[in-house]
Amino acid sequence: MLFGSLKSEGGIIGKANRRDGLAATVGITVVKSFESSIFSGASVKTSSHTVDSLEALPDVLRVWPNTKVYLNPEEASVTDDLPTPQNYTTHNATGVSKLHEAGIFGKGVKVGIVDTGTWYDHEALGGGFGEGFKVAAGYDFVGDGYWPDIGEKAPDSDPLDQQGHGTHVAGIVAGKSDTLIGVAPEATIYSYKVFSKSGGTDTATLVEAFLKAYEDGVDIITSSIGGVGGWSDDAWAEVASRIVEEGVVVTISAGNDGSNGPVYSSNGAAGQNVLAIASVEGDIFPSFSFGVNITENGVTNTTTLGYVPAYNYFPSDVVGWPIVALSFNTSNDREACDPYPEGTRNLTGVIPLVRRGWCSFTIKVNNLEALGAEYIMFYNNEDTLTAPGYPFTEPIVGLVTAEIGEALIDVLKTNGSVKADFSVNPEDPISYTNPHGGEPDYFTSWGPLYDLTLKPDVAAPGGNIYSSYLNDTYAVLSGTSMACPYVAGVAALYISVHGGRSVHGKGFAKTVNNRIVSSGTSLPWAVTEDQGFVASVAQVGGGLVNGYKVVNYTSTVDFDKFSLNDTANFNGAHDVVITNSGAEEVSYEFALEHSAGIEAAGWLHEEGGDTIRVKMLEELTPVDLAVEATLPESFSLQPGESKTVSIAFNNPEDRGWNVTALPVYSGKVLLSSSKGERLSVPYLGLGADLKNDIKRHYYTYYPFSQSGIYNDDLKKKSNYTFDLSLSSQDFPKIYVKTVWGSKQIRWDVYEAGWNESLWSYPPVEGENGYIGTVASWIGSDSVGYFDPDLYDPDETFTYPRTDTIRSRNGGYTSHWWFGKLGNGSQIELGTYTWRFATLKPFGDPALSADWEMFTTPEIEVLGKY
Repeated sequence: MLFGSLKSEGGIIGKANRRDGLAATVGITVVKSFESSIFSGASVKTSSHTVDSLEALPDVLRVWPNTKVYLNPEEASVTDDLPTPQNYTTHNATGVSKLHEAGIFGKGVKVGIVDTGTWYDHEALGGGFGEGFKVAAGYDFVGDGYWPDIGEKAPDSDPLDQQGHGTHVAGIVAGKSDTLIGVAPEATIYSYKVFSKSGGTDTATLVEAFLKAYEDGVDIITSSIGGVGGWSDDAWAEVASRIVEEGVVVTISAGNDGSNGPVYSSNGAAGQNVLAIASVEGDIFPSFSFGVNITENGVTNTTTLGYVPAYNYFPSDVVGWPIVALSFNTSNDREACDPYPEGTRNLTGVIPLVRRGWCSFTIKVNNLEALGAEYIMFYNNEDTLTAPGYPFTEPIVGLVTAEIGEALIDVLKTNGSVKADFSVNPEDPISYTNPHGGEPDYFTSWGPLYDLTLKPDVAAPGGNIYSSYLNDTYAVLSGTSMACPYVAGVAALYISVHGGRSVHGKGFAKTVNNRIVSSGTSLPWAVTEDQGFVASVAQVGGGLVNGYKVVNYTSTVDFDKFSLNDTANFNGAHDVVITNSGAEEVSYEFALEHSAGIEAAGWLHEEGGDTIRVKMLEELTPVDLAVEATLPESFSLQPGESKTVSIAFNNPEDRGWNVTALPVYSGKVLLSSSKGERLSVPYLGLGADLKNDIKRHYYTYYPFSQSGIYNDDLKKKSNYTFDLSLSSQDFPKIYVKTVWGSKQIRWDVYEAGWNESLWSYPPVEGENGYIGTVASWIGSDSVGYFDPDLYDPDETFTYPRTDTIRSRNGGYTSHWWFGKLGNGSQIELGTYTWRFATLKPFGDPALSADWEMFTTPEIEVLGKY
């Protein structure tokens, strides 16, 4: 399925005529039309059109694939430490607690949440749905089934959550109960459900939900959803960005792919005007309560501790159950990794306390369950404390810190006793100081975008966040999914005090964006040991959001993003408008703060050859990559006065940096006022010529092509019968690994004898020897072989593939061709020339030299499937 943007001229009649014209085009079925002041377009099915042919239609502006999009996966984890418990909040480091103390709670602000829906019956979310409730409106775009995996959409007016993710997000924005206070607890929620019980949705559904939220008049839209992207003109990103231009603040999670290293951004968050939100650890972490009665030397003491359940809480009737040790060796990670010998004590009616490590939780649980264990408590080793990775509901499993476990073992080995009491309310969180509080989370996705646009924009607490969940419960989750709604809540606090787009007009949302980004507090480098470096802007944007600055500072900075680009396309001159909206004269001074530089690329040593590629997170080390800039002289502003100042960065092309390592430099321009207000504007650039300093845009030995059951190489066999049977599999497969994302990957078929000197763009069927584009089987990347009894060979997508992402170290993309062309026909028998090519960064598709080619022999078609 494809997704297209239509021209919008001619008013209602002109738009209607264009939609009707598209629907009447032979070979096109319109699945859904979109008509809004924001976006005019349609999602379509076609078996006879390609991206090229659709974009050639007179009324079509742009075509995208209607891709599947997934929730940013969350993780449940807390940090191994056990100081004095304290009240749970994430609001101290962000200045939000000060706003709450001043009575600022977001009243009257409408926040649209595009997610899995909301469990609106939850006590923290108002206990109902509709006018007069906290969750006042919304819509279910998908229904309660399993679309898109099974069945069709079944939209309705009830956005009740079936997964929990959206409910957790809603609590972060606006939750309010005895144990939870959201960022803007008096804000109103509009809930838009785009996920059923399945884990996926698609671009068209997200666009529809965003347009609905805009038409419903929300002040803010937040969405903790995303797939790997990295292009600002992605369909969803483009629509979201246009909504911001109309005055609505939009926050989208930056993604949880941090382990894949830099330049691995999410799709929706890539929007030019969208706030992409990174994640940092909260100052404290929550765990769930249980009681213990500890008896030593005849004296019994009762205390409350915290644990992290794997799936369900321990039942409330588990009271007085002895906690027992099978080993007193607290350094034995292998405990319970092997079956216990005959004669080991029976664990019926007791709770074994076992050290984590060496093998999986599942193996340990199976061995303990064989002894009769119904409830199991693990204690941590040196690893980060996390929800036990045991996917079943029985036996019930939990995890406590290493310190708790070792303390209880000490009691037991001196003949003391420990009895558990799970009758206490587990959702009264036990909170402890997080020694990693304020550090960037390892999972938060890194920018920049593939065109070197600065992303993410700002960070917020997203590690170990306590919030509302399904069935009136609470949960601790981690992810940029949790950080994203936090910033939406901060925007709600600002709007509740200063008004929104109805007061300030369309430019309002960009102003709020700048207030949020410029409020950011710099964070420490945390990928490796600190070493005194500040975290890269490519990881955390402007830093940790500060709500107090956003709402209360009277000095403001208005700016366009400081994306300095690469050395060949350097963009070093930037203007900033400083405004003093206070009641007194204020003087201002500027300074430059350099963040940790990174060498984004490195050599991968593999069997068969070495290749340059973007590094994984674990390979990054901070590098001193400081650039020079000319900053404004200090000056003063009277109340209500504004001044435009210029900042000029020097191109680092002559700094002697290792350009083949793709050095990414970043930092912030700091603005300090005589009132003590401190703001900043982040900057980011690449100290290399991206197009030319990547000497080869494919990994070494890629692409290559094979066919047949014996994987015959193209150099040895270049003819195909397109016999799809399991005994033949005679069709070409091309395997590709790219160093960088590309605007286009093309696979075109020409007459025999065609050569690259004849290249013209876009190619037109029947002209210049062009036969057509390949239609590749849709399952090419998901299975190892084609089974005609299971799969439909006519389920295809056409080239070009647009807005592609770079390859990860262990990943590649597969491209299979069964002989079908983009116009729906089967290629005729004969000899042909392939052109398989990837457009280089900043490449002009009309220039042959700007394509990275896969050189192939002529191919011969011997049959059809």
